[in-house]
Amino acid sequence: MFSEPYLFFLYFCNMKYKIKKYQSADIDALVKNNINETWLCRVVRGGVTLKFDLKQHRITSETIFIVPEGVHFKAVSSTSQFEMELLVFDESLMNVVYSLLGADADFGSLDHAFWSNRTLVGPFGRLMEMDYESLTIAIKEPFMNVRHKMITSSLTHLLLTIYNAVSQSGNNDIAQEVSNRRPRLTLNRYYEMVDSNVLIGGRNTSFYADKLCVTERYLYKICKKETGQSPKEIIDNFLVSAIKNSLLTTEMSLQQIADQYRFPDQSAFSQYFKRHEGISPSEFRRRYR
Repeated sequence: MFSEPYLFFLYFCNMKYKIKKYQSADIDALVKNNINETWLCRVVRGGVTLKFDLKQHRITSETIFIVPEGVHFKAVSSTSQFEMELLVFDESLMNVVYSLLGADADFGSLDHAFWSNRTLVGPFGRLMEMDYESLTIAIKEPFMNVRHKMITSSLTHLLLTIYNAVSQSGNNDIAQEVSNRRPRLTLNRYYEMVDSNVLIGGRNTSFYADKLCVTERYLYKICKKETGQSPKEIIDNFLVSAIKNSLLTTEMSLQQIADQYRFPDQSAFSQYFKRHEGISPSEFRRRYR
C-alpha cells in the first residue's frame, strides 16, 4: 500500500512546498495530476518508466529531473527495488521564482524536453545536482532561518542553469519558444483575476501582484511586453468597458452605476469616465444609445 509521504510546508505569500517519497509498491500512485505544480525528482535506487509529454522515458538511479507546471506525469512500471524522492512546488512559489528571474531571462514551463542532470551536458548536470541537494537540505532542516529565501534562490539558480544549458546547445528556437510561455501564463492569470475582481473594487495593481505572488515591476514588464499596455491600463479597459455596457443597455441612473462599480460618489465616477473617454457618462449615453 502507498504510505503517506512526510510533508514539509512553507507559508510565505501563500507559497507551499513538500517532499514525497515513493517505492515500487507505490508505483500506481506516482501520478502528477495537478498542472499548477512543478516537480523536481530524484531516482534514489532502481529504475522507473515514466509517461511524460506523450512519451515514455526510462529513468535510472541517481537521475534528477524536472516535471514542469502545465504537464501531466505518470509512472508506467518500475524495478522491484525502485525508490524515488520528489520535491513539489506550488504555483505561488514558482511565481516568486519567475519574478526573481525577470521577464528577460524567464524560462517558462520547460515543456519541450525532459530536462535532467543526464541531459544537461558539461558542468550543468552537476550544477543541477547541487541545486537539488541545497533544496532538500533547506526543506528538511526544521530550524533553517530564512528558508523561503534559500528555496527560491536555489530554484532560480536551477532554472538559470537549464536556461544556460539550452542556450549553449545551439537550439535557440526551443529556448525562445519555451521562454515565452511563462509570461503568457502569468498574463492569462492576471486577466482572469482582473475580470473577477475589477467590478467589485479591485483596481490597484498591488492587489493583483500580491495575489500572483510577483512584484509589481515584474507584472508591469510582462504586461507591457505581451500587450503594450500597463497593468493599470488593462484594469481601466475592463472597467470602462463594463461601464459602457451599463450605460447603453440598462436604465440605471448614473448614481446607481457609480454605486454598482464601487465609486465613492457620482462625481468621482463621472470624472473617471471622462478622463478615459473624453466625454461624460451622460453625454456618452445620449450620443451612442
